Amino acid sequence: MDYFTLMGIIFVCMIIGVMYDIKKKNEVKLEQIKLEREKVALEQKRLEVDNKTD
Repeated sequence: MDYFTLMGIIFVCMIIGVMYDIKKKNEVKLEQIKLEREKVALEQKRLEVDNKTD
């Protein structure tokens, strides 16, 4: 293999690695948002139950 082919393969691999990393970070962020929404919903439900019992 010549030098430029090798550099091209390395460059493509680096781009694929960065894209995979960004995808994983977005998935984690979406999961955190989902969990935060569930937490808020549960807190609201708890407050409604507390208000009904008072």
